[in-house]
Amino acid sequence: MHDVATLLGAAAVAHLLARTWGVPPTPLLLIAGLAAARVLHLTDAFLEDAVVLGASFLLFTGGLELSARRVGRQGSAAFRVGTSQFAALGLLGFLTGGALGYDPLEASYLALALTASSTLVGIRLLKRRRQMFEPFGRLVLGVLLLQDLLVLTAIPIVLALAMGDRAGWTGAAGVALLGALTWAARRWVGPQLARVEDEPELILLAALTLLFAFLGIGAGMGIPLVVGAFLAGVALSSFPVDGMVRSVVTPISDFFAAIFFTALGALVVTPALPQIAHAALLTVGVIVITVPLVTVLAIRSGLSTRPAVEAGLMLAQTSELSLALGLTGMLAGHIRPEVFTVIALVTVGTMLLTPVLSTDRVALALAHRIPQRSPEDAVALHDHVLILGAGSTGSLLLEDLILADCRLVVVDDDPSLAARLREAGIQVVRGNASDPRILAAACAREARLIISTLHHPRDVETLLKMVESVPVLVRVFDEPEAQWMRARGAEPILFHRASAHGLLEWAREESAELDRRQKDRLPTAPEGEPPRDGAPQPASAG
Repeated sequence: MHDVATLLGAAAVAHLLARTWGVPPTPLLLIAGLAAARVLHLTDAFLEDAVVLGASFLLFTGGLELSARRVGRQGSAAFRVGTSQFAALGLLGFLTGGALGYDPLEASYLALALTASSTLVGIRLLKRRRQMFEPFGRLVLGVLLLQDLLVLTAIPIVLALAMGDRAGWTGAAGVALLGALTWAARRWVGPQLARVEDEPELILLAALTLLFAFLGIGAGMGIPLVVGAFLAGVALSSFPVDGMVRSVVTPISDFFAAIFFTALGALVVTPALPQIAHAALLTVGVIVITVPLVTVLAIRSGLSTRPAVEAGLMLAQTSELSLALGLTGMLAGHIRPEVFTVIALVTVGTMLLTPVLSTDRVALALAHRIPQRSPEDAVALHDHVLILGAGSTGSLLLEDLILADCRLVVVDDDPSLAARLREAGIQVVRGNASDPRILAAACAREARLIISTLHHPRDVETLLKMVESVPVLVRVFDEPEAQWMRARGAEPILFHRASAHGLLEWAREESAELDRRQKDRLPTAPEGEPPRDGAPQPASAG
């Protein structure tokens, strides 16, 4: 109980300081764990169990988010990007590990620790920025899913190198068995849970039962517990089961996330200068290789420059699987604690850098440095309506404008959406709506009206500098953005107000329709007879 109280107290202090100072809690949790282990006595066995249990819940929650259906049309692009990044970073880790003096087994662990990007970081950023279903968001999800599966498949190979062929074959059989159980649970368990959506206690018990069943099978087959935890999450990742399970598991997962990072900080050996230097070198290598590699492959797969850069920046970190893999190797005696410290420093460092690097400002700065191809879809129109972004909101506008017989031009960077619009007879200029050449190709200066439904409203800044007399309507999400637009001559449309207005209009229309139907159903009394019960009474002439 002493260890539990100490760890919880350290985590609580770290979260309180993070809230007070307005900084991310993860580094403070690690520092709190490191300080607690140095000041107070914490047993290694307790810390190891806390890290494994915390990582299991983290990966279970991450697995809930990774449904192959969310990848959509970006599947082939995700395969090319994911396998190329996996191979490039694995080669970087192995060669760098050998050059730094690690033995082949330690270099293999280091290589595998660098290969996968963080599901936890990637999904949180996509959700926070409302980009889960944008083309590059689907690409990122596909890459995360593929890389996690590749790491899980590669773990038995590393075990075979360390413990012999028998252990490797046993581990491979365990992964295959859990994979089959994952498929079975998605097919039969998920539909059963969907029938009890109004019983959260039952959903929680079923989800935890499945999680610990997978953990037990994995432990019995000699594979890391986190493999079973991740696949248990994937087993429940189909819609709508994922949302139901996530709503009841998230509070528990957040609790264990704090425990995980605090216990991890307590386990990490105080890094010496060589470990810090090695971690810094590998951190730079992960970022320098990932960003240009993913950007180039994403552009070749059909994304325009800025979304491709955003995908590269969002994938430029190592995974929580890396921490679990490194801890497993250290506990098994395959790697030294110093090697685990290097893995932990690289993982935490790249996780902390990703939100800083993957900002709009950095993405735009890098995108402007990449040579741009001339637009291939230029139009020659005037007095047309120009739509920037044809997502869900833009598609609804298109329907109304088509019915109004307007001449339309759409600018969007989603290749599959552009193809569907062209099939429907709508002129499309595919590309980044903040690129002046794309806007010129869409004849923005000659448009009668420009409507922007872009996810980043301030991407219209280039447009506003180009056009002077053309009215520009911009969807915005809050009042500060609306003020920013008005100051630059655009007319902001607050999204929540437009949605509320639409809801009220629908309610009024439905009410009027119900009143009409009610009147149509009322019987009419024959002439000269008093009205029947329920019929409206005539007004007195009095």
